[in-house]
Amino acid sequence: MSLAVSQFASVRISAKPVARRNAPARMTVRAAGGGGKGGEEGGRAFGNDAFGMVAKNANYGLFAAAITKTGCEGIMTGPGPITVFCPNDDAFVELAQKLGTTKMDLMSHQALPNIVKHHVVQGAVTLADMSEGKVFTTMGGTQLKCSGGKVNGMSFKKNDIKVGNGIVHAVNGVIPSQ
Repeated sequence: MSLAVSQFASVRISAKPVARRNAPARMTVRAAGGGGKGGEEGGRAFGNDAFGMVAKNANYGLFAAAITKTGCEGIMTGPGPITVFCPNDDAFVELAQKLGTTKMDLMSHQALPNIVKHHVVQGAVTLADMSEGKVFTTMGGTQLKCSGGKVNGMSFKKNDIKVGNGIVHAVNGVIPSQ
């Protein structure tokens, strides 16, 4: 039996007999179609692009939400190549505190679209490309300067994560809107 949940998903429900007398039938619920790893079984499937990598990782949920909320998902799923300096959730919590707001209100902040774009550079930039003093310009117009193994003072959590449309670097800070 198939039950349409929405125009995008369907659920298959099957009842299995149980060996015990007067026991209810067991139900199994499975998402139809399978697909890429989503946030939960039957959840949205994500591609092997920069947005997919960010959205699949629980430590970067606030950045993924910011990307979606600001309409910047097309930048992250486009053909690229792009380089994304992906701030973790702790960095977004710190930013919200600096701005005197909550994480939820931060998702409606007028500077959020620029903040997201300040983390994206056109072209594939690996750690080896980030020599001392090298400067990169983000899609938001911010200058990212490499110094002491950091970018604009942000430390790297992980480098050179290859995705289908570029490279992602996990960082511990948010580049604020100027």
